[in-house]
Amino acid sequence: MAAVALILGASSLAAQEEGGDAGEAEEATAAANTTQGVFSEEQATRGEDVFYNICAECHFEEDFGGPFIQSWAGASVKDLVDEIVATMPEDNPGGMPTEQYLDVVTYMFKINGMPTGEDELATDDMDAVEIAVDLDP
Repeated sequence: MAAVALILGASSLAAQEEGGDAGEAEEATAAANTTQGVFSEEQATRGEDVFYNICAECHFEEDFGGPFIQSWAGASVKDLVDEIVATMPEDNPGGMPTEQYLDVVTYMFKINGMPTGEDELATDDMDAVEIAVDLDP
């Protein structure tokens, strides 16, 4: 996930060059969010495939818009993925690879109008990306 790494690295470097301390660098790191194209179109498309093959047995796209995604604003992507891993699918929680759960979450972001970028969001980077909801699309 080069884009997030680049953003995070540049933010940390900028804080250090300005005489900031590690705490300021950590604050800059937390700035990566879902409005910054932190997942790819291909990743969201894979998530759509998983959604329609597994999740759509019980869920509709509309279930993940508006109030649902807004309720996760400010949480990390990892928080949302972990919740879904722990509870879905209902008959086999945690039964898919974490990457597939993340793909489904990126599909949720896409259907909520969050922009895609060039790089995929890696499972190792989920904790560094905050869910941000643009209420004025």
